[in-house]
Amino acid sequence: MKHRILTIIFAFAISFVPSFFMGFALPNPAAATSQGFAIDGEEWPGFWFVCEFSQRQRAPDDGCKMFDDEGFQLAEGRLRYIRMLGSTETACRGNKKGQCFSASMPNIRISRTDRGKLSLGDKQFKVRYFGCTQIYYFADTPTYREIWPDKKRCFWASKRRFYIAPYLGSVTITD
Repeated sequence: MKHRILTIIFAFAISFVPSFFMGFALPNPAAATSQGFAIDGEEWPGFWFVCEFSQRQRAPDDGCKMFDDEGFQLAEGRLRYIRMLGSTETACRGNKKGQCFSASMPNIRISRTDRGKLSLGDKQFKVRYFGCTQIYYFADTPTYREIWPDKKRCFWASKRRFYIAPYLGSVTITD
């Protein structure tokens, strides 16, 4: 569990600044289109979760119908680590209860932690941490977005590829 959290934190790690927008429900406007997933200026609308049945260098084998309980929010020029709270799902990878949830759940609760400055581009984005700016590239498939680091990596960035998709239900942000 600790390794899993550290992998995500150090792959996208940025400063630990508490979020100011807590305790209210937000609709999620992210939606798949024939051109891919929405990108709106300096943000990817909504809340994006890692596909549960993907691995470090392998795409999910279920079309991302099951989400890991960890993900990201890329909005307002900030990268935020998010975590789904209160899952009771038992069909998670490795039979780990509560560490995943169905992408079709109508509503969820999340916590989020600010990870720092984000600069979005057309098919890439940059994350700044410990004085080093890491470039990540992304490409869309019909069911998920694949993210991978530039070959020139910051000391804190892993080689891991992320396979993520937007959650389409209602989200409540908690402390």
